[in-house]
This record gives sequence, structure tokens and C-alpha cells, in this order.
Amino acid sequence: MTTHDPLATWDSARRGRSGPATGFHNVHLSERDAWLATTIAVAFHALGMVIEIALARTIPGVSTKSAGISAMVALLLLVVLLIRRKTPSVRLASVIYLVTTVSVVTVLLLTNLQFAVLERNWQPFQAAKLGCLIAAMVAPGFWIGLLSILAYFFSALLQFELFFPPEIKAQVAASEPWPMLAFALAGVLALVYRFRRVQLEQEVARIQADNFAIRQLAYAFLNIRDLMNTPLQVIDLSVGLLRRSNDPNKLIIDCIDHSMHRLREINAVLVQHEREIDWQAER
Repeated sequence: MTTHDPLATWDSARRGRSGPATGFHNVHLSERDAWLATTIAVAFHALGMVIEIALARTIPGVSTKSAGISAMVALLLLVVLLIRRKTPSVRLASVIYLVTTVSVVTVLLLTNLQFAVLERNWQPFQAAKLGCLIAAMVAPGFWIGLLSILAYFFSALLQFELFFPPEIKAQVAASEPWPMLAFALAGVLALVYRFRRVQLEQEVARIQADNFAIRQLAYAFLNIRDLMNTPLQVIDLSVGLLRRSNDPNKLIIDCIDHSMHRLREINAVLVQHEREIDWQAER
């Protein structure tokens, strides 16, 4: 009769249950990691609006109203994040991140043209370029981050192409929109790298957990083998005594021998796995 290997069967079934590997674009951060990333993004939002207000106040004619409202939105979101920090949620973190992205993009749409017209040394779309990189670093999800990068890029591009006066476009035509495109691509690549790394870390953690479970199961079987040794020896001695008795019952003794043979087969399988575990531990 073929010896049944319980560890090999369990491992084969485990591999059969595991489906294809999840792509990096579908990787989910833990709730705490997503919450922390969103908190950092909202903190950047608040700090950026404070800087925006400070810059606008130095240039007559640039309104600070939109930046002020956006700063208040950022502070309100920070309060929500701090209140809910003990019960984080990836979904809520994603919603808050989208709100902060919309708030920042709206402010940039309202103030970029004012800065371009009134600021003599205006550098085109610096805040949007920074937003592309920050989104790559702290977005709570891949698709959320990609959407944010595209929002920063296309809002700046469409504003430049459709709403900037010809004289302003002529001043920056030699540089834009290619630098903006370069920052958007850099943000996408950084986002891909970040979530690909998260995917590999999660895969390594899963493999380590599987290996730990297999090792624990193997040790459990080895403990069973150790517990089996003494009863097997007693049964073996008892069978020997029965064979040498005056009236041995051959049928019963053969049944006991057959059961002993099965138990020794199981014991041999467990011994084999014990050797494998010892060899892995030496490595």
C-alpha cells in the first residue's frame, strides 16, 4: 500500500488554493499605512496653502481667498484624521486624499493665472509638479495616486493651453509643457516603484508565514511520532509474547502485525521530514 505523506498533501493543496499573484496596481496598503500616508498628504496640503497665502500677500492683486479656504479644509481633514486615528480605514483615507487633491488643484487653477500675470519671475506650475511627486510618495492606493498625478498634470496643461493669454504662453513656450510632462512621468514611475516594492514585501511576508505554518505542522507531526514510539515498543513486545504463548491466536496477531506495519510507515514518513527540518535549520 502506498505511504501517505500528510505534509506533502497539505503543501500541494495550499499551492492549489493560491491563485495568480496580485498585480502591484491592486496591492492594498494596511489600514494604518494608508491612514499615515493620507495624514502626511493633508499636512503637506495645509503647509502648502500657508506658503501660498504668504506668497500671495507679497504680490498685489493675487487673491488669498481660495488658498485660505483650502487651508481651512486641510485643517478640518487633519482633525478628522486625528480623531479617527485609532480606527483607521483605507476607504475613508482614500476619500480624504481625493478631497485634498481636489482642493489643491482648485486653488492652483484659480491662482496660477494671477501669479503668471502679476509675478515677474513666475516659474510655471511649480506647485503642480511638486504635487505629482508627493502623490507618488504618499497616496494611500495606486489608482488614487495615479488619478492625483493625472489631475495635477492635466489641470495645468489644459489651463496653459486654453486659458493663458498668448503673451504669457509666448514667455514660457520654450519650457512648457514638457517639464510638467516630465514631472508627471517621474511621479508615475515613482508610484509604480513604490507599490511594486510593497507587493514584494507582502509576498515575502506571505511566504514566511507559509513556511512558519509548515514548520509548525511538521513539528506537531514529529511530536506525534515521539509519542508513538513507546506504545509501538510495548505493542511489539506484547505481540512477541503472544506468539510464544501456549495458545497463540494467529488471526489476531496478524491483524496487530498489519496495524504495526502501517504505524511504522507513518513513523518513517515523519522521520524523513525530521531530517529535512534539521537540514534546513543547519543552512
